[in-house]
Amino acid sequence: MKNGSYIVLSMVFVILVCCGPLYGGQQEDCFSLSLHHTGEGMRYWYEAEDGFMALTGIPYDQLGCKHCHAKSCNACHLKDAKKGLCYSLEMAKRVETCYQCHARESAAAQIDKARDSLDVHLEAGMTCADCHTPREMHGDGNFYKTMRDPKAKDAACVNCHTPDSAEYPVIPDTKSHLVHKNKLDCNACHVQGTMTCYNCHFGPFLKTGSKAESFYGKIKDFLLLVKYRGKITSGGLQTLVSSDNAPFIIYAPYLTHSIRSPGRKCEECHGTEAVNTMASGKTHAMAELKDGKTRFYKGIVPVVPDRLKWPFFNKKDGKWVPLRPKKDPLIQMGLYAEPLNQDELNRLKVRHTYGK
Repeated sequence: MKNGSYIVLSMVFVILVCCGPLYGGQQEDCFSLSLHHTGEGMRYWYEAEDGFMALTGIPYDQLGCKHCHAKSCNACHLKDAKKGLCYSLEMAKRVETCYQCHARESAAAQIDKARDSLDVHLEAGMTCADCHTPREMHGDGNFYKTMRDPKAKDAACVNCHTPDSAEYPVIPDTKSHLVHKNKLDCNACHVQGTMTCYNCHFGPFLKTGSKAESFYGKIKDFLLLVKYRGKITSGGLQTLVSSDNAPFIIYAPYLTHSIRSPGRKCEECHGTEAVNTMASGKTHAMAELKDGKTRFYKGIVPVVPDRLKWPFFNKKDGKWVPLRPKKDPLIQMGLYAEPLNQDELNRLKVRHTYGK
């Protein structure tokens, strides 16, 4: 079989797999509506009233970000085989394939490996496709604004860790699981730390197109806690600086794939320096500059935006130096994240010793 025919047949096969019969027996052009193709989540929050576009004035369609999203099945399935180019399910299931676009997860895995604290699923040889379904990847014919929309995402801890599972550990009835009364998401205790490419600087990026020259660094020293759909869960943030040095912060529910099997100890969240400071109504500094180096706070931090202080940086003569903006940062609670309230801070302030 000639290479051309081989490719065409492979393409037909994958198209049937990706966009075959859906609910009710209907066929839809599902991939064109998928988040992998549209990148709608990024556009929606960027162009929101309190989004970063309020500072840049540049619509999402004019940014290079849109080119990161998959234009076709080629992005994940195309494989260079001995017979020529072909479509491969094996290629699409490789972690390395996902890392081509999901660079932040790749960076988190590298940091965890260097710290000898690799995600338990990666350590067990699992891949992204073991949790994230074809429906998530290819779409289901429905348009979603973000992966945090209801039904947009299938992956969940309870899909595998159930009483019926003979293969995966079940969720035990420990005190730490019972005392929170289903108000805490698994991620809040089992995610090691938030991963962020800190202080993305919009001006230098527009001029050079270089990410390395445009952000301060990769930080994975803390874990933020936000509320999402009524539960406290792991959160993340992104800090950005516009071309005219206007600062921006977005908080969002975020799962860095740095899962550890044992849950967090009570004192890692309760009665900490950050919690005590914020519960008293004061501002908690997330970093300090000492001896020319910035050291970030290490530990668990509940998100109450007006009680958190993040440093910003500007590049001068090839070095990052503190930036003292003239205005307070524009703050966005993205992906439906909510801050913790005073009552929740007060509860976190009480020290516990369950499980000891």
